[in-house]
Amino acid sequence: MLKYDIATDEQKTKLPYLDNKFGIVDIEECKKMDAKISSLRAMELLSSGKLKNMPLNANTLCFIHKTLFGDIYPWAGKYRTMNIIKGESLFFNVDYLSYGSDEFFGNLAKDKYLNQLTEMEFVELFSYYANELNFLHPFREGNGRTKKIFLTELARRAGFEINFDNISHEELRIAEIKAFGEGMPIVRNMAILKNLYNNNIVDKRKVPFKPNIKTIEQAINRVLWIYDRESTVNWMSLHENLIDGENDIQIKLSSQKGRQEICEQLLKAKGGAKPRKALKIIDELINELTTFQNEAVKSFEY
Repeated sequence: MLKYDIATDEQKTKLPYLDNKFGIVDIEECKKMDAKISSLRAMELLSSGKLKNMPLNANTLCFIHKTLFGDIYPWAGKYRTMNIIKGESLFFNVDYLSYGSDEFFGNLAKDKYLNQLTEMEFVELFSYYANELNFLHPFREGNGRTKKIFLTELARRAGFEINFDNISHEELRIAEIKAFGEGMPIVRNMAILKNLYNNNIVDKRKVPFKPNIKTIEQAINRVLWIYDRESTVNWMSLHENLIDGENDIQIKLSSQKGRQEICEQLLKAKGGAKPRKALKIIDELINELTTFQNEAVKSFEY
C-alpha cells in the first residue's frame, strides 16, 4: 500500500515524483514542473479538437493522461500497478483495476454516454460516473486533471457544458470525499457533488430534450435507472440501463406481489431523489401501482 503523504524508504523509490524524465528528487520541485507542463498540454489538447472524434473509452482516457504527462513521467498513459490511498480514501484495488475499468466504460456505453437525457437526469448520472471514475483512480498521479478533461468531453457530446474553472479545487475535493464515502461502515453522500455540478452545468442544446415516455413500465424503469444506483455500494454490482429492466418490470406488473416489490424499490429510490419533480413522479407512480388493473398497461405521461 502506497500513501502519498507517508512512505518508507523502500516505497519512496516507487513514488511518482522520483520516477520522472527530469531526474527530479524534490517533491515540491517536481510538482511545479508537473503543473507547468500539464497545464500547457491541457490547453493544447482542448484547443486542438483531437478528442472530438475519439471514442469515450479507456484508450482515450489513457491518451489524455499521456498527452498531459508524457513529457514528465515515463509511465504516463499507463494504468497504475500499485494500490494507493489518499488520506482516508482507498482507491480501486489494483488486482481488479482492469475489470473495474471494463465495467465503468461498459456501463457508460449502455447508458448511451448520457445522451438524450433531461438536464435533471444528466446531472444525476454525470455525478454518478464522475464519482465512479474517481474511485477507479486508474493512474499513479494526475487522475484529477485527466478526469476533468474526460468529463468535459463527455458532457460536450451529450449537449452540455461544464466549466471546471468555476469550481475551486477545495470545493471539488470536499465534495468528492463526501461522495467517495467516510467512516466505518462507509457512509456516502452524493448531495454536495451533485449540487456542485448542478450549479455549473449548462444545457447547450437548442431544444431541451423531452423524453417521450408513454407507458407505466417505461416510467418506472426510468426512475429506477437513475435513482436506485445510489443504494448500491459495491462497485462490482451490475446496473440496469433504460432498456434492460423493462422486461422484468412488465412481469412484476402482472401480479400484486410484483407490484408491491416495485413500490418498495421506488420508495428506496425516493431516498436518493432530491429534486421535487422527481419526488412527485415517484409518488405518482406508486399511486398508479396501488390502483393498477391487470387487464392492460395504463398510459402514463412522464
